[in-house]
Amino acid sequence: MLKPGLKKFVLRSLLALLPVALYVALYAVVDPFKVVHAYNGVSIAPGDSLERIPNKRYVAIEGLKYYDPRYHYDSFIFGSSISSNFTAEAWKRHLPPDASVYHFTAGANTLTGIRDELRYLLDHGVKVRHALFIMEDEMFQRKPRLDEMPFVPHYDVSPQVSRLHFHFVHFNAFRDPYMLLYNLVPWSWVGDKLLEEGKMVKIPSGRDEVLNEDSSRGLDSLILSNPKEYYSKMLWLVQMKAQPNPMPLSIDADNEPVLRDITRLLNENNIDYVVIVPPRFRGQAMSTIDHAALCQIMGESHVNDFSNDSTLIHDLESYYDGIHILTHRCTELIDRSYERRLLPTPKQ
Repeated sequence: MLKPGLKKFVLRSLLALLPVALYVALYAVVDPFKVVHAYNGVSIAPGDSLERIPNKRYVAIEGLKYYDPRYHYDSFIFGSSISSNFTAEAWKRHLPPDASVYHFTAGANTLTGIRDELRYLLDHGVKVRHALFIMEDEMFQRKPRLDEMPFVPHYDVSPQVSRLHFHFVHFNAFRDPYMLLYNLVPWSWVGDKLLEEGKMVKIPSGRDEVLNEDSSRGLDSLILSNPKEYYSKMLWLVQMKAQPNPMPLSIDADNEPVLRDITRLLNENNIDYVVIVPPRFRGQAMSTIDHAALCQIMGESHVNDFSNDSTLIHDLESYYDGIHILTHRCTELIDRSYERRLLPTPKQ
């Protein structure tokens, strides 16, 4: 039997913890970021116009688990958000007719993230036949953001992330008072506030759950039909000046081993692969040293460096925001990469 003083302490402690317990229960029931309840093949509820910033790393893995038994994926696109418009449809035209494509794409993805995704596939018995890597220059410098939502990787993929840590990061994001209020009473002004703060996004139209792709074709049409109206809201982009060259060295002692790990996994499993380094508006080209290092590690015949493409670097209307490239331009880069494969090897 507890002493009166100890009993009082225990009761007070339980009362103090009650709000936290209720908050945790609310997080589990509401599942604001769709990472608690089992994925059912649909990541966006029908009728919603806004969604909490999704953890696309989580969605990609859960979607793969759900759909792979039916579609038997064997061809994968890897990259950050810049890879989004390098579509499965455009890539599949260069693959065998029976290829089944799935798209891994996540904002601010890292080389480590790509290696872990590839290793996850191979460790789980997925027969990977083809791989397309979109590796922008920033990817070689990025560090994993393990303590931020929506950048924390899936706990089944990253050896650095436990299930507990994964949910702690999401629960911490749910503690935002406006996020809580939106889940209890989704008033429009609360959603607008979260949208303004970048904690919610407008739901993309034309999402393909089977491919794990969001379509940007509506936005593409808007830009192509009326570019002046579109870019009038981004004068900073229109006025941007070319950055000095060359770009600082990026492939260093930290990320070179990761690139070698990726290449080893590809070669050991006889995976046919293509690497594309996209350009950016008035941006810096990959340095000649980095280009040589990437070719030496992953193979010159596999690497397609468009970071110095003089036409695309200066064509504002090929970009949404100076970094992300319109779908038809991404398709062109895929086509050019595969056309290059058909060229005769230059004699030494």
